[in-house]
Amino acid sequence: MIVADLQQRIHRAKAENLWLLAALVLAFLPHFLRLSPWIILPSAILLGWRLLFELQYLRLPPRSVRWLLTLLGIAATYLSFGTLVGRFAGVGLLVIMLSLKLMEMNSQRDVGVVIGLSFFVVVTVFMFDQSIFMGGYMLLVVTLLTTALIAFSRDRSQVSQGSNLRQALWMLAQAAPLTLLLFMLFPRIPGPLWNLPSDSGAAGTGLSDSMSPGNISQLSDNDSVAFRVQFESALPAQTARYWRGPVFTSFDGRTWRQAQTGEQAGSKKVESRFETLLETKGNPVRYSVTLEPHQQRWLFALDLPSLVPPRSRLSLDFAIIADEPVQTLRQYEMRSFIDYRLAAQSPPMASRYLQLPGEVGRRARTLARELRSSSANNAAYVQAVLHYIASQAFYYTRQPPLLLRDAIDEFLFSSRRGFCEHYASAFTFLMRAAGIPARVVTGYQGGEMNPQSDYFIVRQSDAHAWVEVWLKGEGWRRVDPTAVIPAARIEDPQDLARIRPRLGETGESVHWLKSVGRQLGFTWDRINHAWNQWVVNYNTRRQQAFLTRLLAGMGFGGIDWRAMIGLLVAGITMVLLLVGVSLLRSRHGPAMDPAQQAYERFCRRLKRQGLHRGLGEGPMDFARRASAHCPQRAAEIQRIINLYTRQRYAPGASRDTLQQLRQAVQHFKC
Repeated sequence: MIVADLQQRIHRAKAENLWLLAALVLAFLPHFLRLSPWIILPSAILLGWRLLFELQYLRLPPRSVRWLLTLLGIAATYLSFGTLVGRFAGVGLLVIMLSLKLMEMNSQRDVGVVIGLSFFVVVTVFMFDQSIFMGGYMLLVVTLLTTALIAFSRDRSQVSQGSNLRQALWMLAQAAPLTLLLFMLFPRIPGPLWNLPSDSGAAGTGLSDSMSPGNISQLSDNDSVAFRVQFESALPAQTARYWRGPVFTSFDGRTWRQAQTGEQAGSKKVESRFETLLETKGNPVRYSVTLEPHQQRWLFALDLPSLVPPRSRLSLDFAIIADEPVQTLRQYEMRSFIDYRLAAQSPPMASRYLQLPGEVGRRARTLARELRSSSANNAAYVQAVLHYIASQAFYYTRQPPLLLRDAIDEFLFSSRRGFCEHYASAFTFLMRAAGIPARVVTGYQGGEMNPQSDYFIVRQSDAHAWVEVWLKGEGWRRVDPTAVIPAARIEDPQDLARIRPRLGETGESVHWLKSVGRQLGFTWDRINHAWNQWVVNYNTRRQQAFLTRLLAGMGFGGIDWRAMIGLLVAGITMVLLLVGVSLLRSRHGPAMDPAQQAYERFCRRLKRQGLHRGLGEGPMDFARRASAHCPQRAAEIQRIINLYTRQRYAPGASRDTLQQLRQAVQHFKC
């Protein structure tokens, strides 16, 4: 009984509203995964309320309640984000306001407004995710919205919902060539058409703008892609693949932070800066980086970068900082020197690289004095500290204990368990305690080549922290204290597989099932990379290269804006002509009235028996002549004509009548 009653209610509900609600649920779902519960819960309730109204279980709220809900929606958005502008706040406000609009969707105008705003929701999804999966998912949503729009403009009694869906698919198929043409040929404008205020607290990377090892009791294992690299020169050795990111120099006893001096080198000064501080050997490594959006300003490059990408600058610690947060996929060309000496004759600022808080690490300072007194020089002291870590019972674990009081002393003398941040922090402290300038460098280490393509993958799980110490006559030297931990003291085999490449070692054999899974992962990543390069990152440079090859193949010269506009106009004209010819040729296509189609089929069957319908002859007159021509089928002929006239002209037309007409025509034989 309950199922039958529900089926009847669905049958009586407005089809366009059901299509619309289904599309809205799917369009909201990606946003629900990133918005606050104060937005998600009310929006879900309002969607459910409207569905129950369509099924005639509930009534819509009165105007006073709608005004109250609107004010609460605005307040919930402001409390969730602290503002009403920006990507997250703006999208949250759009979602909850559109959900509230469903509470007053009564007229045809309201339905049209909601469908139009729903297309805007589809667009906002690509502000956060431009992957190929999301592109296909949003194509499904657009199909449902187009079906709702068609159902809204058609008489439900005349056509089935399957016909509406087929018409929507046909319209999208017709639009596809024009969409592709506009995408490939429309002039690309460098940079975004508009800028949105930055969203705070929306980091999406394995790194942070500060480092507090003692406060972390578990390190997450995120294998999502951080960036991809295509090398123009030879691939550097695994032990040299350190991808430089934020550099921390200020320490308060628990947290490492970046220096707050605000001193940075602009791109115009970078050449002279490198000439005075950087001594290189060999040729630079040339490559391009495709960086996934992470909502921060860091750009990553092999250590040590010798080039500053456009719209970015170089910090005094040689970290590359973008002018704006990386909110969309970003590609940039890079050049780095693997074999170098940095600031070999220029002593760094003591206030920056020797600073230590006075109330922490007392036992660590004593250890530093003892090891330094037994070392011949600073370089020997560095090796002595590394030997201390390697010989004592230090363990590498991704689930270290919390360090609640003195993070440095507790790690060095009590827990002796941690991951790269713990070791980098303690090592830098010991260097500074001995009077050696030192700083913590964070970024990524390692990565892997996609064996099915020509690019390199660096994942969030490759996030790493190491140390740079300054030695007179040698300059800044990279030291990775995590790499000296013996394999026997690495608790997790997966961690051992990550650390071995840093030592130049190879991992153990992988089970065949995992190997198959990895190959499938590489295949999917190759598809995503191609999507990123040719769709998401289809910029001015790629467009000009593509069109230059296209015109060269056609025997023309180079590309300029005139040729581009000419190609665009010619292509649009050709597509529109083809679509127009197709529409003209489909005179008996799906646009014809279904009742009229059945009647025309009935007339063609009589025509094959020698009875021709006269020009302008009405159905009643034709029925009388047909009954005289086939007297044995007079009752069937009269029934077909009655069904046709009732469906076509009577106010009580229904799908049942149309179905009866179709069946009667199908079984008719003269």
